[in-house]
Amino acid sequence: MSYDESIFYTVPCVDKNPEKYEDNFCELSEFYQKIASEKLRESDEIREQSLAQLRDWIAKHPHIKKCRTDTQYLLRFLRNRKYAINSACEMLERSLVAKAIHPHWLTNLDIEDPELEALVDTGYLFTLPERDSKGCTIIFNETAQLDPTKFNAGHVARIHNLINEVNFDRPEVQCGGFVLVYDLSGMTMSQLSLVSLNDIRILARYVTKAIPVRFHELHFLGTPGPTQTIVNFVLQLFSEKLKQRIMFHRTWDELYAKVDKNLLPKEFGGKTPKAECIALFKEQCKKARGRMLKYDELEIELSKDSKYWQETSDAELESGAIGSFRMLTVD
Repeated sequence: MSYDESIFYTVPCVDKNPEKYEDNFCELSEFYQKIASEKLRESDEIREQSLAQLRDWIAKHPHIKKCRTDTQYLLRFLRNRKYAINSACEMLERSLVAKAIHPHWLTNLDIEDPELEALVDTGYLFTLPERDSKGCTIIFNETAQLDPTKFNAGHVARIHNLINEVNFDRPEVQCGGFVLVYDLSGMTMSQLSLVSLNDIRILARYVTKAIPVRFHELHFLGTPGPTQTIVNFVLQLFSEKLKQRIMFHRTWDELYAKVDKNLLPKEFGGKTPKAECIALFKEQCKKARGRMLKYDELEIELSKDSKYWQETSDAELESGAIGSFRMLTVD
């Protein structure tokens, strides 16, 4: 990649209509250029036109008060929606609404927050150092590390969103997407009790409607029997296309047939010790800390006379003011 890594650690402007836009475009390698061109319909001309349109829309939006307008932030939405400008605007808008409605889940992504840092240190969830042969970034989870007497659903949501925000500006993630590997073999009923079915429904809708992520594969290992009802419930919330990307494995050998074991932590068949993986991820979070704190300043108006007020109803991310959406991009 021919770009300066410091781009991802600088603190962006949140003025919705700045005097000068931050055009910090990261040049793609030939590998990711091919993905962007063939799968995301990206070209230099389309990208520049779409960025201008999205910035103009943000500047004129009556309810958006503060928003990033730098290139890498806007490309999250444009690339996710394959440069369908109206759909990209809708996803960006909904992401701001979701943050405003659920700050306990989606804000305070501070690696120096004692509880969040403690959860990171356990190794409950982190990104792996190397990407796979398809260019996907791998997120690894060991559910057994979540102590339900110390952490709650808010902590779980925040660590997931921390991973998202630390990675979403990277062109490799915008173009290559994520592969999730979840080791559920140590899951307990106490952990399950942390999250209600309504919480799961809301979070699933947030993932499918408001988050600019491309999931290529989701792998679940050792799913305990008692969780099957919840799993079936969650699956009903996703599109058929995404369901086809979800795989359940009984053994590690079954997982290795789908995921390169060398990319996993050493304790799970790979090369790099888990502690080193966690340390690398934590270092990345610390470098991006100022950027993560700035995320909390993004603002959209949610007054009672606003069209967004209905987002706080039970149907909040399903049929709110913004309207209907296509399901999560997974190809």
